[in-house]
Amino acid sequence: MLLPVWIQKTLEINIFVQSLLMLAYILFMAGQWYLLGKEIDHRLKIYFRANSSIDRVLYRVLIGNATMMIIFNIMTFIPEGIVRHFFWGFFVVLGLFYSWPTRGKIIEESVSTQFTEYKYLDSFEKTVLFLTLAMFVASMPSFPFFSNLETFKLIVDPEEKMHSQIWNYLFMNFYPFRKIPHLVNLGWSMHFYFVNFGLYLLAFYGIMRFFMSRRLSILGLFALVSTWSFSLFLKKDPYIGAATCFSVLWVWSILWCVKSSTYRSGLMYGLLCYTGVVLNYNNIFLFPVGLALLYFFFLKESTDWYRSQFVKYTSLGMFLILITMITHIDLRFFENAFTLKQLGAYVSIVLKRKAFYALSFLGLVSLLIMNFKPERKTLTVLTLDVKRLREFSVLVLCLILLSLTVDKDLAQSFGLLWFVVFLCILPLEWIFQSISRLRSRRNFIYMIYVILCLLDSHFEGRIRIMYNFYESPPDIVELINREP
Repeated sequence: MLLPVWIQKTLEINIFVQSLLMLAYILFMAGQWYLLGKEIDHRLKIYFRANSSIDRVLYRVLIGNATMMIIFNIMTFIPEGIVRHFFWGFFVVLGLFYSWPTRGKIIEESVSTQFTEYKYLDSFEKTVLFLTLAMFVASMPSFPFFSNLETFKLIVDPEEKMHSQIWNYLFMNFYPFRKIPHLVNLGWSMHFYFVNFGLYLLAFYGIMRFFMSRRLSILGLFALVSTWSFSLFLKKDPYIGAATCFSVLWVWSILWCVKSSTYRSGLMYGLLCYTGVVLNYNNIFLFPVGLALLYFFFLKESTDWYRSQFVKYTSLGMFLILITMITHIDLRFFENAFTLKQLGAYVSIVLKRKAFYALSFLGLVSLLIMNFKPERKTLTVLTLDVKRLREFSVLVLCLILLSLTVDKDLAQSFGLLWFVVFLCILPLEWIFQSISRLRSRRNFIYMIYVILCLLDSHFEGRIRIMYNFYESPPDIVELINREP
């Protein structure tokens, strides 16, 4: 929290160093979201089952982020003269509360326990995870610097799909830098990239772990980040790309609500959909669709009381969504949907940009067979949860249908890129389970696909984009004239 005080007095330092310090600030705030989410867990006595340790981290970060958004938006109603006292006082209280000596005894759980599965990574998996993180950092797009924040809002959201709550939240989130628009500009842009796409990757990993081994889930992350489409979509418009990340979070949240075995998971689902509507008002259609699927189909084996309680816990998010829609400046539905031709062109572009994605055709065939003919002898070696796989397929189908009727942001750019990667990994899961006793062969196959992804990643192009950004950030005209 003291970084802003030092940065504001050292604006002459290199922009690269400023970016590193701003990233440290963003990671600090993400830590506050996690701790706040964990505290909400403890106070509301939310006990849940998780498929992997990342599910716990992601769930708590999401619920903490949504709660912080509510708190910061309430702070914007406080007069400017005293709001800074509330801001700094809020974090002082949190710091004292979290560092209180008896907190560890009350909540017998540390942050390190959330990453226990990574203690057992072998050398291959550690290498691929390191490459994934390096590729993610190197893929950071070039952000323009605007003369004022109102210009930033106009360029980022010309169609006004975002609610003013997102700007209030970002303003308070970077409140210590408010007197220097240059740093606020940098902070907001880095927030859109590292927070939105970081959650995007965590959610995709969480989905993969519902069906795949840890090793192939990490390979899936690397295959997603290493595609040249990942960098090109960011180069075209990093802000629209960030808005399309919500679809994977929505799919993960529903799978997690079923797995959690607690009706209190409805609180997270409601708050997540609220943040999605703040990001793009067209995401409102995902809330009732997901709630209906959970109530009538995915949770149909639960009692009526359980399902009613689940809906009850979504009521906070439902209320916030209603307030958001009522106070939105301009709502225009069904005006920007995909056509079948546009959807086909999008899929074609994604597949052509990476040779590894040729496996998606085989994966799609495998997915259809497992949904409709799971008893086939060729699939007996697979130990996938067919019921959950069908639920997953229904959710993806809903996303595609909504993108064809409501808004293409639900599927374009990063909206379905993760699903293409999922289809590519599915055949590899079948191969790995078939040769489960032949560890050396599995390592050899794994290494081949890692090298294939790496050679097709255009890593040098990403480094060049980052270098050009730090040498000469783009102006507004360059951003507007960017080509796909």
